[in-house]
Amino acid sequence: MTITRTAPVTSIAARAALIAIDDMVPCFQPVVSLKSDAVVGIEALARWPTVEGVDPAEVFALARIRGVVSDIDFACRTAAVKEARSANLTDGLALYLNYEPSGITDRARTEAHLDALECEGDVVLEITERGLDGDKESVRSMVDSARRRGFSIALDDVGSNAGTLAALSFVEPDIVKLDASILRRPYSFRSARVMSSVRRYIASSGAVILAEGIESERDRARAIRLGATLGQGWLFGAASTGADVRTRFS
Repeated sequence: MTITRTAPVTSIAARAALIAIDDMVPCFQPVVSLKSDAVVGIEALARWPTVEGVDPAEVFALARIRGVVSDIDFACRTAAVKEARSANLTDGLALYLNYEPSGITDRARTEAHLDALECEGDVVLEITERGLDGDKESVRSMVDSARRRGFSIALDDVGSNAGTLAALSFVEPDIVKLDASILRRPYSFRSARVMSSVRRYIASSGAVILAEGIESERDRARAIRLGATLGQGWLFGAASTGADVRTRFS
């Protein structure tokens, strides 16, 4: 999930959203097979319809500053699972849930967080790119616990910074989510270096590539040439409420 940062984390909107966490509404963006166009999953994204102009990235940045990112992260995932169940989205679709590395605290709390995510469908925990330079052992422990529950692991925004490439070795994701910047500039020197690392990892692990930010058929063709088998982006639909997603893809 790529989020554009447009304002300082001290923005009034971010502070208002952090206070109004109960007003957060989970929305879902489709994940599709680039070969068949079939919707195979949905990613849960936090939205605050009651707070005008809020950037979710700012809310989480402010939560990290205030030491409450674990609480906010947990609340967002819990709400997403509840909404997905209510809209019957867990039947046949993988549910992608973001997990902030900086929100991984003590082992007991992590286990409680993971227990709360067990549902009828397939769960994919999406490790965000923020905070990967922290406690790698804690991240690895969480990943191991998640896998014991049958969850899959995705690594978000790979290529957005050097830390995401380094994380491939200790997160060992099943799904590598390419940052949208790689799709936009696939022939740049930086993109070539990123794809070299990603391809080595894919070859050794059997993981798959998911391309983010697909907005056109040209983007889709680029993604396939990069080796992606899954995709997300405006071409396949914007994030919307659980009920809207069920209506759209039923």
